[in-house]
Amino acid sequence: MIQKFIFVPLLISSLGIQAQSDSTAKELDGIVVTANRFPQKQINTGKILTIITRKEIDESPVNQLGDLLNRQVGLSVIGANNAPGTNPDVYMRGAGTGNTLILIDGSPASDASTIRSTFDLNFITLSEVERIEILKGGQSTVYGSDAVAGVINIITRKSQLKKLSPSISFSRGSFQTNMIHLNLSGRNNNFRYKIQYNTISSNGFSSALDTTSKRTYDKDGLTQQVYKAEIGSIGQKKWDWNVNTQLSKYQNDMDETSYEDARDSRVVNKNMQVTAGLTKKMKSGNVHANFSLNNSRRNYLDDSTYLNGFSKYIKSDFTGKSYFAELYGSFKLSSELQILAGIDHKKQSSDQYYLSISDYGEYQTMLNSDTAYATITSAMTSLVYNSKKNINLETGIRYNKHSRYGDNITYTFNPSYIYKKVIKTSLNISSAFKAPTLYQLFDGYSGDRNLKPETSITSETSIQWVGSKKINTRITYFSRNIKNGIDYNYESYKYFNYNLQKDHGVEVELGYKESKWNFSYNYTYTSGKVTATNFEYDENNYIYIPKGDTTYSHLFRIPRHTMNGSLGYQLTKKIYTSISQRIVGKRFEPIYASTPIELKPYMTTDLFSQYELNKNTRFYFSLKNILNKSYQDILGYTAMGRNYTIGIHWGL
Repeated sequence: MIQKFIFVPLLISSLGIQAQSDSTAKELDGIVVTANRFPQKQINTGKILTIITRKEIDESPVNQLGDLLNRQVGLSVIGANNAPGTNPDVYMRGAGTGNTLILIDGSPASDASTIRSTFDLNFITLSEVERIEILKGGQSTVYGSDAVAGVINIITRKSQLKKLSPSISFSRGSFQTNMIHLNLSGRNNNFRYKIQYNTISSNGFSSALDTTSKRTYDKDGLTQQVYKAEIGSIGQKKWDWNVNTQLSKYQNDMDETSYEDARDSRVVNKNMQVTAGLTKKMKSGNVHANFSLNNSRRNYLDDSTYLNGFSKYIKSDFTGKSYFAELYGSFKLSSELQILAGIDHKKQSSDQYYLSISDYGEYQTMLNSDTAYATITSAMTSLVYNSKKNINLETGIRYNKHSRYGDNITYTFNPSYIYKKVIKTSLNISSAFKAPTLYQLFDGYSGDRNLKPETSITSETSIQWVGSKKINTRITYFSRNIKNGIDYNYESYKYFNYNLQKDHGVEVELGYKESKWNFSYNYTYTSGKVTATNFEYDENNYIYIPKGDTTYSHLFRIPRHTMNGSLGYQLTKKIYTSISQRIVGKRFEPIYASTPIELKPYMTTDLFSQYELNKNTRFYFSLKNILNKSYQDILGYTAMGRNYTIGIHWGL
């Protein structure tokens, strides 16, 4: 089926995704910070890096961060187009959730109370994003735990250097969705500041897929508010400092489970982020001291009597706290050699409470942060060599000390070469790890305090055409082996280290730009095998018994083939329009104690148009899934059909 889809976009427009135009030669000369934690030209790093600029965000048909990331090469964000409030799960290059590290302005973001310590992308609105740097491959040597598949650094918009710079955005869309963004930033002689407010409301649609003939499922809506404030130094010769704080809260309705409605099930999600940074400027480099606090809380309440399930009332509260502090510096040892060295410390803790009431009485469990906590302290160093002969090399090592499992080491080796300023080749061999989460360690029912970290070795090689300002291509092959994967034992009802996973794949990126046209395309092939314990159900004793191993020749929920494409055209100086497509191959949905179910391939097509009234005011319109394609990214849950957004942005 997917083979038929490959040729369809060529008949409609061209292939590529709007936000992939970073691969042009102009962007390769741009400065990036995520690759090595100090500013350098993108062309001088051998790492696989994708940049999404603010202009590209403004000219794309999406209005959610998860949807934007879902269209990038090598990424699948499951749930990005489901009912409002669905928590998007990030899968990079086939690695499971929690194996992609999310950074906000360079600081790690996670929810310590979740099973995989993932971060809810719904807490970040696109209106506050200035750019995104997506770094592929094992990056634990530079960034520590969770950077098994890569890193996504979300860089927020900074305060303007004008004395006063207000802006406002408003949009209206399908499902009675309203979004308002207010921003006020400015400066005086000594510091800069920014105050920001975002609100989103939507009536939504049924989260569970309604296959009944009655069509009585209710709508699952969302309300959200985001408050953000920033203050920082300006014009300082020797010191820079900044303090940021953000409070995000949203409430959304939920359904019982796949295909099953619920009328009174809802969740309130809260997240508070506080970051502070201090930089000492020196002739040979810079020294940075950073601190971040990331607190999340989820309150679930299900008092629905619509379904006659086992439980009549469920209430649960999950709180996760993360503290992170680091001190690092980057220094030039010579005109061609730089060193990065630093230490960091991270502490996570969690409080959890669960209550259910059924015909059999009450059931309660509780986990306190005085027990459920862990720390990890690390020291790292890396050397970066950029020769005048277009030879680049990065090599580094990190030592980690965890409060539960002990210590481990990661490394990286990353050479690259630019041939006659036309072809760039690179190789990256790196190890990475993911520490066991607090839930996996300390949950009173299924936790195991003796878990080891998941470890991986990744190799990737790429070849890239960089000899033209208009045309650019990049082809990347990657391979990754994950050992000591943490899996669930259905016999002991505990987490344990056993799961083995081998992934490999190919990423293809094409880009073309000229004065009025821009065209881009990306294709991802991802394949892998997962080996786990095979459990069979014993009907006589009502338990699951391990029966050897089982190997799946596919990755759950990850399509083997994915393509994204877009063609944009500047009709006049004021009018810009584009058409884009996303093509997703078949996937497999895991089924508890049963054979996985295959989900069918699908293709969606989007239109976007923008009119600039003047340099301060623009109007935009998007129509997504214009063919109203019906599909499922998650078995039994509804994905968006045809939907529109119309909006206006004004700012000085």
